[in-house]
Amino acid sequence: MVAVTALDPSPGDASRPTGWTIVLEGVRRERSGVVILDGVDLDVTAGRIVGLVGPSGCGASTLLRLVSGAERPDAGTVTIEGRAGPAAPRVAEVRDRTPVARFGRTRAAIVAAGRHAGVIDPDAEADRLCELVGLTTGHKSVHRLSHGDRQRWALARALASRPRALVLDDALAALHTSARAATRDRLVRELRERGVTTLWATRDTAEGAAVADQLIVMDAGRVVAAGTPDEVYARVGDAAVAEVLGPVSAVPGIVEGVVVEVWGQELPLAAAAHDGHCEVVVRPENVLLVGPDAPGVDAVVEETIFLGSVRRSTVRTSDGSRVVVEHAPDQRVDDRDAVRIALAAVPATVRPLG
Repeated sequence: MVAVTALDPSPGDASRPTGWTIVLEGVRRERSGVVILDGVDLDVTAGRIVGLVGPSGCGASTLLRLVSGAERPDAGTVTIEGRAGPAAPRVAEVRDRTPVARFGRTRAAIVAAGRHAGVIDPDAEADRLCELVGLTTGHKSVHRLSHGDRQRWALARALASRPRALVLDDALAALHTSARAATRDRLVRELRERGVTTLWATRDTAEGAAVADQLIVMDAGRVVAAGTPDEVYARVGDAAVAEVLGPVSAVPGIVEGVVVEVWGQELPLAAAAHDGHCEVVVRPENVLLVGPDAPGVDAVVEETIFLGSVRRSTVRTSDGSRVVVEHAPDQRVDDRDAVRIALAAVPATVRPLG
């Protein structure tokens, strides 16, 4: 069972609304004989934000549909606030493409959701929520909104309903990069202030790590890793986990005692390993461009991409390794340039060959 527990509440938390607990036990789901979820266990304490990431087809969207009540498991139980099956309360959901009625005005639908939830001043709350999600088209019919504004509207309407639990399935996918980050941060603050238990699935793994108290990595219908975002990110030795959270490179090394030798460097081991030849698994930020006389290995640039705050370059080393490097934009390199790289002096994660 993957447990997602809350930190001890502070004295000021007593008046904060309490979210619902969500528990999945042995959940299995099939479609046309294909297993989508395979024995998933998950225990989410009230008020936590849980990020779900994984490759396409990992099962995260189906898991959210089971939690929201849109689908039923073929085996196992989904328990919401102590109740399962038809007795379980429905969990609000916002999907990448939330269905909408053909008729209805944007702001009016948000006001109606607030009124139904017993909000004292639903008009003022609708204005506040529209500002929170960046929605400025309150006069339009919902079905005439752009994809991005429809996502904003769906979020505002869901929040207006005063949910105790919420599932978000790529609910910010259509927003422009800068607007997406700003909306994400405002939404996270709102959810935390209200204590809403949230399952947040996203294809943007950086977003998943940014929002989550706990990060769940799924693959082939199973939970393959769970922990705080930094704990999961550090699991570079597990290929199924590491690749989901960004590029990693494997380079040859030799373990001897408590160190591993790589390209003439000796690095401490992150965990004990058997002596002998191995692969050293590294993330791009731990690979450095160095001077021609520094310890390291010669390489040739295969491609380089400007990402704003960093430049990501892929190089081929003289020993045949393909390595991804993240470096400062002013360290400009071009395709086919000769460079030299080394590893940062941080504990190294290794795995046996083969």
